[in-house]
Amino acid sequence: MQFTIILAARTDQFWIDRHNQLITQTVQHKADEQIIFVGDSITQMWEYIGRVVWDKYYAPRHAYNYGISADRTENVVYRIRDKEFDGLHPKVAVLMIGTNNIGNSPKSTVEDTVHGIREVLTELIAKLPDTKFILTSNMPRTEPLGSLCKQVNELIVKFADNKTVFYQDLWTPYVFPNGTQKVELFGDGLHPNEKGYEVWQQTMAPLLDKLDPAH
Repeated sequence: MQFTIILAARTDQFWIDRHNQLITQTVQHKADEQIIFVGDSITQMWEYIGRVVWDKYYAPRHAYNYGISADRTENVVYRIRDKEFDGLHPKVAVLMIGTNNIGNSPKSTVEDTVHGIREVLTELIAKLPDTKFILTSNMPRTEPLGSLCKQVNELIVKFADNKTVFYQDLWTPYVFPNGTQKVELFGDGLHPNEKGYEVWQQTMAPLLDKLDPAH
């Protein structure tokens, strides 16, 4: 089945301001950026809910945040094509995206969400050809959307070639053995709380250290 590439700017002022802020961040810090995190609100909230963890583990490694709350895959494709990542040469890029395609109106199918994630990854690889990518799963969320996100995760695993793209499971650490969400790691059933961000850092540390050993 052939898919068209979907990209879309958002028209809300919050998004416009944040997008321009991230372009400025790139212009000012491109030579310093060794690790970048790309995504939606779960990524952006490293800046406040996860700030203590970020400042301890990521800021010393020259990590920069490219999360925009409520973004969908098509919004990130637009951002990639509109200067946010121009001239960057990070060692590692961490990508988590897709939960808003599943959860926010207009809701996407699992298939279309997986296609959108593939497009984001394809665009990022083309823009950052020397970078290693950590593609993370989407995190658990309250039902009925959680089971759809799990289906997405099961399909995007195949995007990892373990040469350029590496998959990081961020589902399993956030659920009990029976599959139910560990609500104590979340503030609202979707976004991690500070402990949830600690779990992200701890879970991803071995892979990140493998891809960025000289820190």
